[in-house]
Amino acid sequence: MHTSLACGKWSTIGCLNHHTQLFIGDVVSVTFYDLQGELVSLSFDYKITSLEQGEPHAWPRLVAEHINVHIPLISAGRMTEQGLVVAYRQNEIFALQSSGICKVQVDFHCIAKCDDYVVKECDAYEFIYPQSSDSYNAGTKVLQPKTGKIYQCRPWPFNEFCRVNDENKVMFEPGIGQSWAMAWIQVSD
Repeated sequence: MHTSLACGKWSTIGCLNHHTQLFIGDVVSVTFYDLQGELVSLSFDYKITSLEQGEPHAWPRLVAEHINVHIPLISAGRMTEQGLVVAYRQNEIFALQSSGICKVQVDFHCIAKCDDYVVKECDAYEFIYPQSSDSYNAGTKVLQPKTGKIYQCRPWPFNEFCRVNDENKVMFEPGIGQSWAMAWIQVSD
């Protein structure tokens, strides 16, 4: 699937694209799972130690870089024509399929400017449109970057319009295309 990653098949298991402002003392907790449960040896906390690190454009890049250096069998970044690059936002997290790692959970523990709350990201959608559009099926949720909203692919037979091809590329684009509502249901405001 991802030819610029190390040899083997890779799956997207999560993302780092939240636009949350973090402050000194806040923590980004990254927890990895396989089918048996949490992988404690791979999971980590990334503590924000400067205002610059807490910027919404900075911490996703820093956490992705940490994953790429310290966590085996996992890579983070954005897939481009040039290969996998660590971006300032919208970094995905990939796991080598043979590793058995199937999920990542990203939580925020804010102690500086906000009460102890946890934001669970990425459970809200599976892909950033039009990424992996040939695999969209009924129930697939995507984030449409042009609107900032999340859309869910309608059930059969309408789910056939969710897959991007030359014929329906513009017409059924979620939230944008002339007939998008035939294929998609908006699930976020």
